[in-house]
Amino acid sequence: MTSARAAINAALEAARAASGIRTPPKRPAAEPVTPAPAPAPAAPPSAPGPSAALPSHGAAMQARAASAPPPWDGAQPQAMAQQQPAMQARQPAAQLDDDVPSWVTDFSDDTAVAAEAPAVVAPAPQVRAPAAPPHAYVVTPVPEIDWDGNWPALAGSLPLRGVAQQLALQTELVACVVHDRSVTFKLRVPVDTLRASGNSEKLAAALQEHFPDFRVNVESEIGPVWYTAGAEQKAAREERQRLAESIVAADPFVQELERRFDAFVVPGSVKVA
Repeated sequence: MTSARAAINAALEAARAASGIRTPPKRPAAEPVTPAPAPAPAAPPSAPGPSAALPSHGAAMQARAASAPPPWDGAQPQAMAQQQPAMQARQPAAQLDDDVPSWVTDFSDDTAVAAEAPAVVAPAPQVRAPAAPPHAYVVTPVPEIDWDGNWPALAGSLPLRGVAQQLALQTELVACVVHDRSVTFKLRVPVDTLRASGNSEKLAAALQEHFPDFRVNVESEIGPVWYTAGAEQKAAREERQRLAESIVAADPFVQELERRFDAFVVPGSVKVA
């Protein structure tokens, strides 16, 4: 080793000693390096010359680089400093989750059932009242065939069954036309189904038996009806029902039971024979 190199090394050691910075350990090399032979003992330092007293600019740069900490030593504290606030931020969040207010746990019941919405009550269907008849029922006798003109009574007395009978009961007499030895019954039918399957022919045959001296024809049309045999039979049944209920309500024994035992007649229990 030359004297100049020895002087540089001495200056570096002096700079390290003055700054108080310990020489950082060197990172292990990726590949083993063959150790260099031991250096020869250094010659005794000679008198400091101008070049030894003041280190050159290159020596100063090497000394600054040697005194600076390695980059990996500075990066680790910085990463730790970044992780520490994140951990501190997560800790208060965990504490907030643990310290749940009491009113939250009081009302958070796993067995709670969702409140049922009130049932929607469907409006009651509006029953349309039957239209009033356009005219009063008038019985017009037909003397040519010796008939009083009461069609509901005649239709209810015909020997018919099934749909043919319903055709007779649900039809209304519009007119009865007599011409020579033939008679035509013009009827109004509420629904066309009653006229299907030869029911009109069966009704004409039954009328022919009732009026054997005349040739009977039946003509029908679709339209609303009021004065039919079915309507009269229904009105008669309702009248008999009202009469029976009034008789039961006026019975002295029934009235005594109602007065002493707070009894009552069950609605609909009175049946007409």
